[in-house]
Amino acid sequence: MLVNLNEVLVPARAAGYTVGAFNIYSLETIEAVYRAAVDLDTPVIFAFGEQYIDVANIKIIAAMVREMAGRTTLPMVLHLDHCKSVDVIYQAVQAGFSSVMFDGSKLPFAENLARTKEVVRFAHAVGVTVEAELGSVPFGHTETVVPEEYLTKVDEAVKFVAETGVDALAVAIGTAHGEYKGKPKIYHDRLEEIAAQVSIPLVLHGGSGVPDEDILKAVSMGVAKINVNTQISAAAVKKIKEICAKEKPGHLSDMLHEAQVVMVEEVKGFVRLFRGI
Repeated sequence: MLVNLNEVLVPARAAGYTVGAFNIYSLETIEAVYRAAVDLDTPVIFAFGEQYIDVANIKIIAAMVREMAGRTTLPMVLHLDHCKSVDVIYQAVQAGFSSVMFDGSKLPFAENLARTKEVVRFAHAVGVTVEAELGSVPFGHTETVVPEEYLTKVDEAVKFVAETGVDALAVAIGTAHGEYKGKPKIYHDRLEEIAAQVSIPLVLHGGSGVPDEDILKAVSMGVAKINVNTQISAAAVKKIKEICAKEKPGHLSDMLHEAQVVMVEEVKGFVRLFRGI
């Protein structure tokens, strides 16, 4: 069944586990996330990023996810990820998304707060939850250590949550989107300070490549949602390359199916880690 973020993240933070948010942008990716969730009997978040609008129609994506979510009683969220455009957020809500992320992390603090507050006002009026981000989780950043000035400031997090009424907050604590050259430095001390003063579910972006021990420590401190994309995509691409390297690669439908099977197993691996199962 389709639900909003609160219905899966509030219980997760209270019970000390996290719910995975996995990027979707095609039928194969949607089915992979759905199959992993059903096989493991666990809630899941389908995350469609604003950057995928050029390759996948937002209304069709919403229709496919809503149809699949309707097949089960498991709570499933259709979430718009990393959206900087309020117009696109309107489109997503109209298409049937149950949750959205307004990403104003590159804006000055006051502007991020004001625009997030407006998105919250609109979204909450129709039962849609809102995630926001403070600090900066770099894209395409492959260095081991993210500069400390990128991190979420504790006092700003407290003020932001109180004044916007946002449902979940993505925090910058050393992760990055993409692949790392080495082991990333996760600022657990900063996360602990934020979690002590912010009661809503916290979100960790850039989950691929983060050591299990860092993931588990972050979950124990209040992270209730972790976004994963790169590692799952890389596994699927590797499988496709292996198939293409054969003398007779076969039909495209078989290739996509084999890639989907790989993605299911990757998603399951993260779900087991996040849920401790």
